[in-house]
Amino acid sequence: MTTTKFKIMFLAKFQQVTSDKFNSDKNNNKPFIGEVLAGTATGSIINGTIFVREGLESNVTYACTNYTETYEGEEYTQTRIIGKVPLAEFHALETQLGKGQLSVAVSANATADAMDDKHSL
Repeated sequence: MTTTKFKIMFLAKFQQVTSDKFNSDKNNNKPFIGEVLAGTATGSIINGTIFVREGLESNVTYACTNYTETYEGEEYTQTRIIGKVPLAEFHALETQLGKGQLSVAVSANATADAMDDKHSL
């Protein structure tokens, strides 16, 4: 059974990743990662095929929301794009939502792995 919990809206613009650290999906599309411009996001990655299929564009500001899906006992944070944000509305939304920040919960093991990667550069 899948359950869904929605979070607060944020603004972001997206770029497709080019790094080999990310896998392509079954349609050979790499994911898109959002730069959070306003509000707080708990994740900002979107599947590449979904991004393309929905006709979304890189470097366009979108209103987004995060939601958590529980699937087979595991929680997954997903990003949903609500719609484009016109430039004329950006400042008012930025004022309401606050400074853009990505607040991702990371496990102790993931943090230790990231530190190992950082020190091996």
